[in-house]
Amino acid sequence: MTKDLIRFENEDFPISFKPAEVDFPNAGALENKVDDLVKGWDTYVVTPESYPYDKKTKAELNHIRKALNDRRKEITKEANQPINDFTALIKRLDLKIKNAVDHINEGIKVFDEKTRKDKHQQNLVRLGEIATEYGVALQKLEYNPKWDNKSTSWKTIEEEARQQFEAIVEQEKARKEAEQVIANKANEYTKPAMTASPYLQMLDYKPLPDVLTQMDNDHKYLIEQSKQQEENRKKAVQALEQHGDKYIDAKTGEVVDKLHTITLKLTGTKEQMTALSNFIKDWGISYERVD
Repeated sequence: MTKDLIRFENEDFPISFKPAEVDFPNAGALENKVDDLVKGWDTYVVTPESYPYDKKTKAELNHIRKALNDRRKEITKEANQPINDFTALIKRLDLKIKNAVDHINEGIKVFDEKTRKDKHQQNLVRLGEIATEYGVALQKLEYNPKWDNKSTSWKTIEEEARQQFEAIVEQEKARKEAEQVIANKANEYTKPAMTASPYLQMLDYKPLPDVLTQMDNDHKYLIEQSKQQEENRKKAVQALEQHGDKYIDAKTGEVVDKLHTITLKLTGTKEQMTALSNFIKDWGISYERVD
């Protein structure tokens, strides 16, 4: 017999158990009889002549099997009853205690949640001061939920936050430098000029070298487009013939436009006047100097 104690509030509750005992002194003799009974049947061949006898033998064997198993079930059920009663008792007591624990736990959760919220707010205030120290917006900090745990010290929180702030400062510095590179490069483009705005936005999803390559490719495309447009314009001008105050398409005879005359007084540098003169010539506009 094995003895043990259940201790509850400094009071002992003794409990003991012993393995189930089955008194079966003639078990060996019974097994011998069964061995004799089934001997040879594994190789036996049923024939038409032996069929009635074999069927009767089968019924007798099944009857013996049923008798053995029925008795086994009865003894097992009786032997297990104390265990089943004990298990039911412990489960019933456990459920009562669990209900009390669950009720207390609900109250603890409310208190713990309030404590977490209070610590969260305190952390935000202190982290905001550190953010100001680095000149970084607090919203850029990736707040770790573990920082709200009671077990997480402020020293740990500060160390992890400062690592993030330092990384953010470096990222912002690199971003500003990249934006300046893009702005400078955009200012270098002429004929046609380009604006930096769309390429600054590309930094959100492309590294600087790729953005600069994109700028070069786009400027080449604009140059090609400008050349093509100029060629098309010249061809269009060449296809027109002036008849009086009208322009007529040489191929179709269609009146394309009428001539308009305006008098302007222009003021500018020599270079500006030269550029304007070239533009007027390229577009086939007639002009004369008026003193």
